[in-house]
Amino acid sequence: MPMPSVRHDEHRPLSPAATLIGPARALEAVLAPGPGPGRPPGLPRPAPGTRRAMKWQQVQEGPSAVYVVVLDQGEDAVAELTAFARERSLGASQVTAVGAFSQAVVGWFDRQAKDYRHIPVREQCEVLSLIGDIAVADDGPTPHLHAVLGLSDGSTRGGHLLSGRVWPTLEVVVRDSPAELAKIHRPDIGLALIDPG
Repeated sequence: MPMPSVRHDEHRPLSPAATLIGPARALEAVLAPGPGPGRPPGLPRPAPGTRRAMKWQQVQEGPSAVYVVVLDQGEDAVAELTAFARERSLGASQVTAVGAFSQAVVGWFDRQAKDYRHIPVREQCEVLSLIGDIAVADDGPTPHLHAVLGLSDGSTRGGHLLSGRVWPTLEVVVRDSPAELAKIHRPDIGLALIDPG
């Protein structure tokens, strides 16, 4: 029996929770607006607060569902995966992906400042590895993603993925489980961490 497929082709507003997440705005905060270096010519910018053409298909049903999510040009990986996780009510998932970004921001956690130092990548880069999880934070299901990005000279940048503008695609596999893992804010560290409790 074929698995159901859902296609998100229409432009529609992101949920309020998805538009307010801090990491999704990191790209605009760190990278200058406009075409800029490394931005492929002719790539249209999506209107603020709108969706492009994320598509997904559930390829395994049951308590351990598996989804294939394909992000399109110009979509922000963190914002779209957060919206997907919240729409599907994911609570304990593994995430892997490959593809490419036209620009991205990764972060290195500064223990003293209790915040991420932004590492902007202002050029086309390959997503050599993207791994992470989805757990439930105070504001709903939230991805925690780490990425290694390959640059044109063979060097890499990596860290906590704060934002990544997809070009031309990002192919994501999400493996959910029937459990629900909670993320609890730890003021002593400055992060919300999974509490398997």
